[in-house]
Amino acid sequence: MQVIPAIDVLDGRAVRLLRGDFATPVVYGDPCEVFDALDVPAGCLVHVVDLAGSRDGHPTALDVVRRLARRDVWIQVGGGIRTLADAQAWLDAGAMRVVVGTVAANDPELLSSLASAIGPHRIVAAIDLRDGEIRTDGWKRASAATRGDTFRRLEAIGVEEILVTDISRDGALSGPSFALYRQLATETPLRVIASGGVTTESDVLSLARLPNVSGCVVGKALLERRFTVSDAQRRADMPAAIPERVIPCLDVRDGRVVKGVNFDSIRDAGDPVECATRYEAEGADEVVILDISATDRATSTAVETVRRVADALFIPLTVGGGVRTIDDFRAMLRAGADRVAINTAAVRQPELIREASAEFGVQAVVLSCDARRTAEGFEVMVRGGREPAGLDAVEWCRRAADLGAGEILLTSVDRDGTQKGFDIDLLRAVTAAVRINVIASGGAGTEEHFRDAIESGGARAVLAASLFHDRTMTIARLKEYLGTQGVPVRW
Repeated sequence: MQVIPAIDVLDGRAVRLLRGDFATPVVYGDPCEVFDALDVPAGCLVHVVDLAGSRDGHPTALDVVRRLARRDVWIQVGGGIRTLADAQAWLDAGAMRVVVGTVAANDPELLSSLASAIGPHRIVAAIDLRDGEIRTDGWKRASAATRGDTFRRLEAIGVEEILVTDISRDGALSGPSFALYRQLATETPLRVIASGGVTTESDVLSLARLPNVSGCVVGKALLERRFTVSDAQRRADMPAAIPERVIPCLDVRDGRVVKGVNFDSIRDAGDPVECATRYEAEGADEVVILDISATDRATSTAVETVRRVADALFIPLTVGGGVRTIDDFRAMLRAGADRVAINTAAVRQPELIREASAEFGVQAVVLSCDARRTAEGFEVMVRGGREPAGLDAVEWCRRAADLGAGEILLTSVDRDGTQKGFDIDLLRAVTAAVRINVIASGGAGTEEHFRDAIESGGARAVLAASLFHDRTMTIARLKEYLGTQGVPVRW
């Protein structure tokens, strides 16, 4: 899958619009200077949009394309193509291929003429959608053509790729429309260039895992330096290089596995050794034990329970609950834990993260962050999810990563035990803010929830308790499903 940087041009300047609104452009400056600052690799395909041309119906940014074409890149350009002469003008200016939207939807005869004159391989059809409806003329008007009719027409004349934009996502940095692109695979064999909402390298990775997606256009995220084209392309080139993990969680109280809803209504769920070994046999990649009684009662984590479980397992074990000092860390690791998770103690003593990572390595330190929604965003909760810490969850995760945390176990207090799905907004906010891996926790209810946490949320591991404890879902079945969705997993 190609990562395609985008330069949108309006009145001779590089700009970004939010959801196609011409009234509120964000201006970045001279298009060529902006492009040069992006450090785009040689030979890269670059997407140029003539916004005024798209709105007014004739090319206006020919000079910009001429200047960009002098760089060692390939140009595809769209906007204002209403005649064969318009398309030829873009090609004469140095474009490799042209992007047609209004013509693709509303003018079959001109579309056919373009294909005959310049070749269908030099045409990319732009399918701009709002609520599933094709929009044209700079997204101002609804097309009478259906998606099915448009796709069949494009297939018939030999066009191979469509540039699909979900207008509601464009410029919003809210994530791509993964469900839309999966749906398109059932509607047409045409290859899809995804556009709109790409915010993180994880978004690029998830798009690269969709078999019908041949490219993704990235604009605002590059302009705001959230990542580089080279870094994103490296992720796209190896979409299955690192399998994602499925992790069962054992909440332990008084030596027994328990489970509740919203950190309350606790019920018994079995012996921790029996649960852990069953999960390992089912294909768990790791087991997490959280002693939910330890912090609440100001006691140490049950070392003996950790030792019993560690002795029975061959997969990694992460433990947490009541860890307050370096000595507590050491005791857990000596008992057989591979990693130690800290929550309340880290909030009270942030330097504990730095000290632990310095002594035991970053791979041994997990920040356990419980967060709930507020009017302003997400707030950190401590003491088993009962007490607000007065910290912004995203900023706290960023700080913890800087201090040396090797991974973040991120739990939505609002979703915990509800089986309503992971909080994707929370996941996206944190995964976009840190460079370390995030484990999604709290709210899993269906197989699709796990996929969405990885695909849309950017999580690199998914954790659940109730579903596995109650045998509503097995780890093996979940992994089989994730594999069918293009998510690589360990077997």
